[in-house]
Amino acid sequence: MIAAVRVRGDVDVSHKVSRTLQDLNLEKKNSCVVFEDTESVRGMLKVGKDYIAYGEISEDTVEKLSERNGEEVKSGDVINLSPPSGGYRDTKRQVQQGGALGKRENMDELVQKMV
Repeated sequence: MIAAVRVRGDVDVSHKVSRTLQDLNLEKKNSCVVFEDTESVRGMLKVGKDYIAYGEISEDTVEKLSERNGEEVKSGDVINLSPPSGGYRDTKRQVQQGGALGKRENMDELVQKMV
């Protein structure tokens, strides 16, 4: 499963990116959505990469999100999380540049900081 977390707000977002984030149900900062891994979802995540952090998560993390939500998390469910303890790294740069945005190899770490 893939988790996506909205890191940045709505200011100066292009219409295409704004519409894509709405389609992903990522309308508020610090909201998380879990998806099944499909090509169409991956394409939408790439369009919104400058406003979200995303990556694959483990079953343990899915269970923690389910506890937080109060019921089993299904694909497309929105879970409102707290900001990560210790804060985000730079919210204007990609992960490869030392920031918080884009595709992460270790998404579990970020989500567990926010639960």
